[in-house]
Amino acid sequence: MVAALRRVLDRPHGDLDLPVGNGDDAVVWRPRGQVVATVDSVVEGVDWLAQRTPPEAIGHRAAAVNLSDLAAMGAQPRLLLLSIDAPPTLASDMLVRAARQLADTAADHGAAVHGGDFGLSAGPLRLTVTALGELQGPALRRDVARPGDGVWAVGALGQAAAGLAWLSAHAAMPLDQEPAAQWVRAHLYPQPHVRAGLRLQSAAQAGARLGAIDVSDGLCADAARVAAASRVGMVLHLPEPPWAGAAEALAAAAGTSVADWVGAGGDDYALLVTAAAGVEVAAIVGDAAPCTRIGQCTVGPAGKVFATVGGRVVDGRGYFHGGPCR
Repeated sequence: MVAALRRVLDRPHGDLDLPVGNGDDAVVWRPRGQVVATVDSVVEGVDWLAQRTPPEAIGHRAAAVNLSDLAAMGAQPRLLLLSIDAPPTLASDMLVRAARQLADTAADHGAAVHGGDFGLSAGPLRLTVTALGELQGPALRRDVARPGDGVWAVGALGQAAAGLAWLSAHAAMPLDQEPAAQWVRAHLYPQPHVRAGLRLQSAAQAGARLGAIDVSDGLCADAARVAAASRVGMVLHLPEPPWAGAAEALAAAAGTSVADWVGAGGDDYALLVTAAAGVEVAAIVGDAAPCTRIGQCTVGPAGKVFATVGGRVVDGRGYFHGGPCR
């Protein structure tokens, strides 16, 4: 199995400076700037639905959730380490397909997979990725927002939650039925906004006061983390998404609403950005991702977020991976 995984993971690493690559006890890397590091796991039954998720989507998610954390710091992804804990009954082809897609997703964002570990366990299947990036200049942080700063969303919100609800309720994937197919794609293949993060970091390096967080636990929950770190409040007003009407029945059957999916659904992997007055985040991000101003930081209370979607006050408690909004 290790040999099969190495065949799909070992690839040319371009300008990544690796004096010692795969095949020794550890990889040696010479970075060109500050090193930004993150680690996260995806687990069967918690982060994806067993029997409903293609192996490629599992591998993509394992890479994407970590790449998104680097994007939120403004770092360029460079090196990923992969650790797999798999039950002995798992088909080897499934792991190879997942690993191949993981490497493809990493390469799409300028990173390579070099090293890791493979082990057998009682299950469930777990993929853990350590991602390392290079940072040229200041990081985008959570604690730099001030009252009066604008709040912006980079990327789509709510569609991943709709996709999870669809997969949970239907026997077949809507491969050619829009917008349900779009929701399912958003859940299975979340897109890390690396290019947007790099553009924001360049603007910060040029003097713009910008902060960011990766939105993985729901917009309101992650906004509250920024508000608490910066000792500000936030007022957010989001428009109803254009697909809301098509999703109303699905949301009602799931015991929630489209507004709560947008404000509290998980696994969006958008970026929430705070910016000093006069800083136009949409102009900085450009064509890297959809970008919308959604609110403003207030004097307080610190950590308090008030949010509406389409005029409806939303549940801001956030998303519990492996379960519904809590």
